[in-house]
Amino acid sequence: MTGDDLPDWLLYHPRFARVVKEVTPKKKRKKKFILLYVAVFVFAVYAVYALITQYSQIDKKKSQLAELNKKISVQEIKNDEITNIYNLSDKDNEDYIEQKAKEDGYLHAGERVFVNISGD
Repeated sequence: MTGDDLPDWLLYHPRFARVVKEVTPKKKRKKKFILLYVAVFVFAVYAVYALITQYSQIDKKKSQLAELNKKISVQEIKNDEITNIYNLSDKDNEDYIEQKAKEDGYLHAGERVFVNISGD
């Protein structure tokens, strides 16, 4: 017995209200639940995608951080060398300047450099 077969006065009678409610089609609810399931699934896929991309970005940033830390340590060593040179006495400073000048190819007046071309 469906709600269409009953007279109107009986549809609204409190005693038969349960019967009318049980007869109502539940297809709309199933569609709503299917839509909810699809929405939850899409959100789950998006969350997994977001996590994967976040982890890859974290790995990239960690490698960049390690590279920057290496550069910092190299620069700190250079700064320490410069500080040591700045704090040298006059005699040590002259020796350092002479050493750097010879590395760049400069010579004292009258000084000769011999190059061994035989390879021995």
